[in-house]
Amino acid sequence: MNLHRHAIPLAVSLLLAGAAAAYWGSSDTPVASTIRELLISDSAGAAAPGGDLTKRVQQLEKNLEQTLRIQGQLLELVNDLSDRLDPESALGDVRHAALGSPPEPEAATLQQRSRPHQNANRFERMRENQIKHFTDAGFSYERAAFIVDKQERIQYEQMQFSYEYHHLQDKRSTRAKELQEKLQTYSNPRRVFEQELNREEYEQYLTATGGRTEFEIGAILESAPAHDAGLRAGDKIIRYNNQRVFHMGDLRSQVYQVAPGTSVAVEIQRQGSSAPETIYLPAGPLGIRH
Repeated sequence: MNLHRHAIPLAVSLLLAGAAAAYWGSSDTPVASTIRELLISDSAGAAAPGGDLTKRVQQLEKNLEQTLRIQGQLLELVNDLSDRLDPESALGDVRHAALGSPPEPEAATLQQRSRPHQNANRFERMRENQIKHFTDAGFSYERAAFIVDKQERIQYEQMQFSYEYHHLQDKRSTRAKELQEKLQTYSNPRRVFEQELNREEYEQYLTATGGRTEFEIGAILESAPAHDAGLRAGDKIIRYNNQRVFHMGDLRSQVYQVAPGTSVAVEIQRQGSSAPETIYLPAGPLGIRH
């Protein structure tokens, strides 16, 4: 039983021991000497005629233990030689650990404390640049600061209205209609600033933000309300139903707000004229193309 159990490991061990003996056959190291003794004793026992089988098995088991010990020594030698040939490999884990090591606690604390100040300075610089943009357009510093702060406030209030409308149960209620109107106004900051600024400041605001200050008619359909009212291509529509018009989207949005069967005040400026005038048109599409 013992011989069968150790047959394969013994064969592998003897092969390793034989390879090691061939490598260190001319060496006087303890490992080489032990291997030579094992091979000689095992060969002699196997060649003895009529040798006791039990003693031979015991001797093989003893040789197996010694062989396993030699294997461990061989592995240690291989590792030792590998470290000598590549000494940096032994320090690889330590070096990588040092590279990826976290900063010192004091340095990390200072970095965390400085981050809010860095963010505050960044936002303050952005705010000052925006204020300068409006002062370059002709606003005083106080009014420019008011516009910049109001822009941020508009965004916040728009989110508040949107949040309330989203969670409103009855989307047909009076409050829902009010929120829709507010969202329509706050979706375009120009609508809010038109009420916050006087006419001159508002024109400066439009110039500073690159917005259109007027809507010029491109073409008019014959027999349409705009044509019957005497409007022609090149004329400008400034306001519709007392709301400023900057482009076709503004005009279309305002047209839908007026109930049918009523007349609407439309502030226009004729081509070649610098003075605006107000005309009255029936509610509904005007037949204007941009």
